Amino acid sequence: MALSVADNGRKVYAALRDSHEVIEIDIATLAITKRIDLTAYPCPSTLAQSYERLWVGYGCGQAGEGGVVALELWRPTPTLVPVGPGTTQPPLVAVAGSTLVAGEPGAGPASIRVYDVSTTPATPRGEIRADTSLRDLALADYGSAALSALADTHRFDAWDTTTNAKTRAYDSGELSEHGLPTAVAASPNGAYVVGGWNSSAGDAAELVVYDATSAEVIYTAAHQGKVVVAGSIEFYGTLTFAVLKEPGTGRMHLWRLPPSPYHSSTLTLTAPSKVTALKQSTLSGRLTLSSGLPPGVQTLELYRWLPDGTSRPFQEIATAADGTYQFTDAPPSTGAFKYQVYWPGNSWFWGSGSSVTVTVARYQPTITATGPATGNVGERLEFSGTFGADGITFPRTIITVSRKVVSPDGTGTSTGLVKLTPAADGSFSFSDTPTTAGEHTYTVNLLGNSTIEPASTTHVVTVLQPPA
Repeated sequence: MALSVADNGRKVYAALRDSHEVIEIDIATLAITKRIDLTAYPCPSTLAQSYERLWVGYGCGQAGEGGVVALELWRPTPTLVPVGPGTTQPPLVAVAGSTLVAGEPGAGPASIRVYDVSTTPATPRGEIRADTSLRDLALADYGSAALSALADTHRFDAWDTTTNAKTRAYDSGELSEHGLPTAVAASPNGAYVVGGWNSSAGDAAELVVYDATSAEVIYTAAHQGKVVVAGSIEFYGTLTFAVLKEPGTGRMHLWRLPPSPYHSSTLTLTAPSKVTALKQSTLSGRLTLSSGLPPGVQTLELYRWLPDGTSRPFQEIATAADGTYQFTDAPPSTGAFKYQVYWPGNSWFWGSGSSVTVTVARYQPTITATGPATGNVGERLEFSGTFGADGITFPRTIITVSRKVVSPDGTGTSTGLVKLTPAADGSFSFSDTPTTAGEHTYTVNLLGNSTIEPASTTHVVTVLQPPA
């Protein structure tokens, strides 16, 4: 018996070899909703479906009495239209786009006939010939390539369905590593070719996933004590399935591979060697695909954690077309900050992530103070200064100002002048009215805190005694 699921996922068709019919089954109720009599085309054994048309490979083993017949399923009583010449065994059939391929299994040398099914009846487009017998047959690239599993070749071949020439071989470099090619299929998105291998002794199975374009092996899975059934590799979403058979008992098992994609990606993240609290630092990295192709513009997820374990607001950042990216951050305090970037991947590539923990040092300010260079006794002197930089908002801190006066006779006195709180941008101001002449040195001290380093500066004013 062969099964085929309709494109809308609501019906399944089954070929019943012994009763010479195809039945339609409602997937929701499991009720048989239609029976199609194929007495004129006996022993239906293989199926291929595209929208409302079904192609059936039939034949009971008599020379010339087998072949392919097409059914138009939208008709209450489907019209049966033969396709191609007679065969002995029921042909393997596959359809994609407007291309149908059919080949008789076991007959050697293999002959795979190619048809254009955009017309009724189908139009022959040529014949693909190989030196050995056919085990399985599939289509890829929307019908532009036929995939064959041929006996004694130790590989799967891809054939151009326009020129009928062989264009690519999968696993042709290792002649005996996997065993005998038995089943082959292409993923719906065209990214992968999956081949089923059985050991020569018939006691082990292997599924190998290839990159459809480069033929690179990107995933393998093995199973002991069972063999892959020809024609059983199928896809559902990101999952790949195959049917295994126990050689001794004939019991069948469904084999599921992990979700695709099977291509990998690598995401790097690099932080500066020194990161300072409150200042913008640039972190950078690159998204690289295992295929070697540029990833194009991709959206990354950025996560950040403070030293106390709390998270900062989630952010999305974008890569350049070559996969490079960068972002800036101004840590609000000192300690160990963790940054993590993540790319969720897509239908072709696994996602990847990277993280880095940076130790943030205290902000190192450069404090400045400006004011007059000279003044007179009794005159108010105005001073201003800053320890900040553009764009930085500082936490609360304290500035103290002291004054040392050296009189013309060389004596000196020191006085604490003022304690003040600078603005959030680091700016501050103060004033003084000298009462004696001499050199006045104003020392400005930033006390600092857990985020800001202490700093100091001085400003000298020569104060004169005005004439009487």
